[in-house]
Amino acid sequence: MKFLFLDQDDTIVSDHYLNPLRERGTVEIYSTIPADDDEVVARAAGADVIFFAKTVFTPGLIDRLPELKILQFLGTGVWNLVDVEYAEKKGIQVLNIEGYGNNAVAEYAIGLAFCLARHIPRADRMMREKQWTLSGLRGIEIGNSVFGVVGTGNIGSLVAQKASLLGAKVLAHDLYENGDLKAGYEVEYTSLEHLAGEADFLTLHLKTTPQTERIINRAILEKMKQSAFLINVARADLVDNEALFEALKNKKIGGAALDVFDEEPPRDYRFSELDNVITSPHIGFYTDAAVLNMLAGYVENVIKALDNRQNEPGSR
Repeated sequence: MKFLFLDQDDTIVSDHYLNPLRERGTVEIYSTIPADDDEVVARAAGADVIFFAKTVFTPGLIDRLPELKILQFLGTGVWNLVDVEYAEKKGIQVLNIEGYGNNAVAEYAIGLAFCLARHIPRADRMMREKQWTLSGLRGIEIGNSVFGVVGTGNIGSLVAQKASLLGAKVLAHDLYENGDLKAGYEVEYTSLEHLAGEADFLTLHLKTTPQTERIINRAILEKMKQSAFLINVARADLVDNEALFEALKNKKIGGAALDVFDEEPPRDYRFSELDNVITSPHIGFYTDAAVLNMLAGYVENVIKALDNRQNEPGSR
């Protein structure tokens, strides 16, 4: 049996976690993203299980991988990269992993809020340029702010708790209200429109669905305060990024912090060129603890899936 790490080795921080795979077959590891489908097919020749982070699996590519039994995504948003319905029709099991980095992402969102509130990246750049000045560096305090959390699932609820403990008034928007947040942290649920108009920080913690795609559209951006900050460490397609770029470029909102992009890596770095934007290469989850959780989790996922397949009559 062949196990293939197709396009990333950054999560393999402790090699012995791969021993359960080696007990069942060979492990091949690539650290770079394949240039095209032909390179995917070449790397994946004979692979039964593929672990991947960036590669898009279209029906056409899936058809070229006849030995494939399991696709294990190294993250949570597998539906953005795989035609899951088609893969499953072909007998391929598609797996992702949940919960490995909830606190890491929540802390990162709060950290970005601090950076935006106190202009920390700008202050650092000015010092590197040997400029000693307070000009443009007067900030705000999170403890005196209105913190808007859109999506209060596993990560969003942690963000709401942390913001509340810092002294912020927390507004939230979600289809399902979290009673513990309301009772224990005085979180107030409201409409997205009202939240956008009141929040000093608007942070996103949703999965992409037909209902949430581009939920932060031009109309919502226009409701935000001119001083407000948008934080997106969830999914790029929650936001109309063309409208966001215009709003940031024209100073219609105070700034943004973006850890996710419509294409990763992006074709252009236009957001990074704006002085009121903080950008990072999708590292919200990327801590020692979260990566170990991920590594252990996806190996366990695959071993369980293989064991289950052995017990299913007629499985490949």
